[in-house]
Amino acid sequence: MRNNREHRRELMQKELDSCKSDRERNILGQYSTPFLLACDIVKYVLSLRNPDDPIRFLEPSIGTGVFYSALTEYADVQEALGFEIDAHYYRPSSQFWSDSGLRIIHGDFFEQMPRSRFNLILANPPYTRHHHLDSGLKQRLRERVLSQFGIGISGLCGLYCYFMILSSAWLEQEGISSWLIPSEVLDVNYGEGVKRFLTDKVELISIHRFDPEDVQFSDALVSSAVVTFRNSKRRHQDVVLSSGGSMYSPRRRRVVSIDDMDAAHKWTPMFSMEDPIVEGLPLGHYFKVSRGIASGNNSFFILSEDEVVERDLPKEFLQPILPPPRNLKETRIMEDGSNLKCRDRYYLLSCPLSLDEIKGRYASLYRYVVEGEKRKVNEGYNCSRRKPWYCCELRTAAPIYMTYMGRGGDGSDVFRFILNESASIVTNSYLMLYPRNEYKYCFSDAGIRSSVWRILNGIPKKRLTACGRSYGGGLFKIEPKELESLRVPELEDVLKPLQKSLFDQ
Repeated sequence: MRNNREHRRELMQKELDSCKSDRERNILGQYSTPFLLACDIVKYVLSLRNPDDPIRFLEPSIGTGVFYSALTEYADVQEALGFEIDAHYYRPSSQFWSDSGLRIIHGDFFEQMPRSRFNLILANPPYTRHHHLDSGLKQRLRERVLSQFGIGISGLCGLYCYFMILSSAWLEQEGISSWLIPSEVLDVNYGEGVKRFLTDKVELISIHRFDPEDVQFSDALVSSAVVTFRNSKRRHQDVVLSSGGSMYSPRRRRVVSIDDMDAAHKWTPMFSMEDPIVEGLPLGHYFKVSRGIASGNNSFFILSEDEVVERDLPKEFLQPILPPPRNLKETRIMEDGSNLKCRDRYYLLSCPLSLDEIKGRYASLYRYVVEGEKRKVNEGYNCSRRKPWYCCELRTAAPIYMTYMGRGGDGSDVFRFILNESASIVTNSYLMLYPRNEYKYCFSDAGIRSSVWRILNGIPKKRLTACGRSYGGGLFKIEPKELESLRVPELEDVLKPLQKSLFDQ
């Protein structure tokens, strides 16, 4: 359903968005909610309310007012207030809604003192990442959350976390609040404080998680969830968890007790508990997982075999390195790298010598380093913090590598374990699995190496994706600590720890 006013609002939204660059909107986290999605959220929230109660509506970051537009399609609104900090959106929006019941204030929502109580908050807050937030502002917001709710919030939280928590001070008892936010907060470690707020400080009603490939914003690659709660002190209530499709017609739906929602654990696996919980030792019991090397500038430090020959670079400062996951088709790298095609043979340049030493002993390398300085490679973030700037971190090859990020249906085309029997290392587009000390001896046996490799590649993809996280557009990712937490009982019969003495049990 779209009336004439909504059509004009959408045109205004598109025109205002087009005046900003993608980077600027990304930094500010400004992504407007599609009208049909706003209507879906409105209809769901209205179904939770007493229809006889007058609506007093608040939106802390109102933009052009899509939620108010959707709300007026289905209900009468007694009072409506919105805040907008960006004058680019405030001026045209306030003029557009001037003859309606909506009042928009130009200002920072966090600088306002709650002076009225509202019974309905609908919002799609700015998706501003923590590294784009002023450190002083972040510290003040964290202190407010701690002071008002007794909850410690991680410094890695985005701005939307503070909006959702602190806006509840404007909500009257039994008032309802519904938020369209990135679904990653349900799983990441820094989301623990947010989840503790939802389980301990309000009555969590429902969470609808959209499928990762179902991006809600055409201009933002982020997987979303709608979190709805009531400002109530009820405890031990049931929570509706739904996913896929729309809020009204989800593909999956289940009801869980709030007592089973542990803020310290990932919540996404709870949306579908069809598979039994896997028992057994985690992968981190056997391996230390690290990201591959961050060179600081791959175009300078990583050279093909032809480039090494052409530039006559000294071999003692070159270490074999595998190509990016998208170019590597092999899942087993032989000891001499002979099964790698010539075009896939690369080397990492790293030299600890001073520039004067290089100049006196390696003329060709000296020319290349000087060329790098002319290209200002040395001024990059990583390089500028190294001495000398052309000396990368020292890494030894690991027996197992993993491709940990990419797109593919259910993640089945993303996660690959690669058996590495060569001296090749990898960039940070891979994870490196180093055996713990008591299991290192196992990997001297070719048969055990192969068995471990096959077991890892045989892990059900659903188990792998459950330990990681998903983003918009079907993007899957597993961080090192998440992979270490993965339960792999299949390894227990293959990897046996080295006994330190005859008395070890």
